[in-house]
Amino acid sequence: MAERQNLILEIPFTEEMVKSAKRKAKALGRIRNSILKGKGNFAGYLGEEAVAAYIDAEIISNKNGEDKYNHDLIKGNRRIEIKTKRRTVPPKLFYDVSVAKTSAHQQPDLYIFTSIQFSGTTPEKIWILGQKDRDDYFSTAKLWRRGDVDASNNFVTHQDMYNLQIKELDILDDSLLPQQ
Repeated sequence: MAERQNLILEIPFTEEMVKSAKRKAKALGRIRNSILKGKGNFAGYLGEEAVAAYIDAEIISNKNGEDKYNHDLIKGNRRIEIKTKRRTVPPKLFYDVSVAKTSAHQQPDLYIFTSIQFSGTTPEKIWILGQKDRDDYFSTAKLWRRGDVDASNNFVTHQDMYNLQIKELDILDDSLLPQQ
């Protein structure tokens, strides 16, 4: 698995994406069932903006209708949910990705996991860590209960969530990659 680290993919983002993500986060405010009580909205929206631009997908997370509660993007006939974590360091293969138990009702076809490295409140880098089909994710992820402590880093789980190490994700599907 040594070569897997090279497959964590840094993707570009623009100042316009940052501005758009900030506007959306401010409009959304504090959301019910949010792990960080709305404090992660900006990172979540920025992850959506960057991935949508990179894979040429349509963002639906702010549109009218019920679909926005089940997934963030549409690419072809695939419904994609973006899950983003804020970090202060680049991601490593043994770091976890997460889906909150309160989000398990969502019905995307695919999860794409991202990490954004911040310096204070400023985003510096964005990575696509990998993907996982919804059913595959829940069949392999481990349920961590609120208050559980990860002995590897002393992280205390904020709420019940399904975690999986980055190295267990699938490589971003070729059909999602930008065509050269």
